[in-house]
Amino acid sequence: MPGTAIGIFMIDFILRPFARVLEKWPDTIMVLLLVVYGIIGYIVWKSAYESEQKQAAPY
Repeated sequence: MPGTAIGIFMIDFILRPFARVLEKWPDTIMVLLLVVYGIIGYIVWKSAYESEQKQAAPY
């Protein structure tokens, strides 16, 4: 898949300078990862809960 390879290369090329700066602050990276994964987890949990509530109501 050349499209995927080009996308990964572009992300790597764009984010590499920022990654070098963030390597010096591991605590900042941990907080950033917790925020990103927290948002993703909230979205997944919310969508699962809403679909469960919509299926439970018979009317």
